[in-house]
Parts: sequence; C-alpha cells; structure tokens
Amino acid sequence: MKNVAGHCSLSELKKAAAECSAFSVEPSFDIERMLLARGYELIAGVDEAGRGALAGPLCVGLVIYGRRRILSSHGMKGINDSKKLSVKQRAAAFDLISVRCLAASSVFVSHRIIDRVNINGATRLALKRLLECVYVKPDIVLMDGNFAFEAPVPVLSIPQGDVKSLSIASASIIAKVRRDGILDRLDERFPEYGFKTNKGYGTRRHIQAIYDFGFSPLHRMTYEPVKSLLSGSLFT
Repeated sequence: MKNVAGHCSLSELKKAAAECSAFSVEPSFDIERMLLARGYELIAGVDEAGRGALAGPLCVGLVIYGRRRILSSHGMKGINDSKKLSVKQRAAAFDLISVRCLAASSVFVSHRIIDRVNINGATRLALKRLLECVYVKPDIVLMDGNFAFEAPVPVLSIPQGDVKSLSIASASIIAKVRRDGILDRLDERFPEYGFKTNKGYGTRRHIQAIYDFGFSPLHRMTYEPVKSLLSGSLFT
C-alpha cells in the first residue's frame, strides 16, 4: 500500500475521526481503519486513570493492535470504556487485550510529581515515557481527551475517545486495572481512607476521612481539600 502518512494535518485527521465515529454507540476500530487508509500502520491508543483522584498516582496506558485485528475486529467483544465495566468485566477484558494486541504498556506518575508539574504535565511526562519504553513503536497516537502534546510521533486527541476507539478503550482498561491494583494494596497501609473502594477519588467518606485523620503521604497537596487544609483557609 502506498504510504500517504503525513499528507494530512492533525486538524484534518481530527475532523475525519469525528466524522467516522459520529454515530458510534460503542468503541470500534472505525478511526483506526481511517488512519490505516491514510498510510499509518501502527496506531497506539492511550488513556489515563486517576486524573481526578485526590490520592495516589496517575496511570497512563498504551495499547497497539495489528492491522489484521483492526480490519477484522474479530474477538474484541467485551472491550469498552473502563468506567462502563464491572471489576470482573475489566479483568476479563484486560486478559483479552493482552492476548489480542501487539503491545500493551503502562506507566505511573507519582502524586509528588503531579503536585510539581500539574496533572497535564504528568500526562505529558507519562506519554513521553511510554513512547520511549514501548517495544513496538507507533506511527501515530490516539489519545483520549483534548490535548496538544508534542511527541516524536503525531498525537491525535479524541474527545470521549474511550467510547469511540477500541484502541483507546483498551488503553483505559489497562490503565484502570493496573492503577486499581496499586490502590488496593495501598488500602492495607492506610485503611482509614477506604482506598480499596474509592481508588483515591473524592467520595464523601474519603473527604470526611481527610477531615477526621488529616491527609496521608499519598494525597496530592495541590488538590482540594488538602490544599486548603495546608493553607489553613478552611479554618479562617
């Protein structure tokens, strides 16, 4: 096939991606097929877990499927946005992705680095690390959200990409399962915060625990309510 990759700008590709996924009711390979037709051979889906959590690391996952898998979609039933799946369904999907993909990887960015460079900086750092360490190098990255990151390969941001692209949905599952495993283990060290059930997010019980016990070494100092507790503004 003639390689035409690079003949379209990212804005043109984003428009084409929006058009081919406009009527999607669940993740598909429609966007990936559009990119294959434009000459991109290795397409990575990227998504993150833990962006809005009050505690714990950010995890960013990456998944690459081969051309034959993208063109056939065979055997991909059960892959969806990780937030729409139960724990049992995510575990089954995780195993399926691991068998069907060419590459699956994830990296963690600590809460301390998130406080230092902010959450977008942490995502940018994670993407850089993923592209450096993944053993199958992609030609283009499909990333959930609305980012504008510079990288060694084009990064095509897809709003609500985890409900449009099977590659992004798969990356969301990899990131979610691996991050949840970390939070489950951290719950054993800090049971008062309920990390096993809230995964570090700001549930009512979790926020109340911060007021009752103070913040832990795992909490993000730049996120509320820890930020206000540190400054004392909650009590003035």
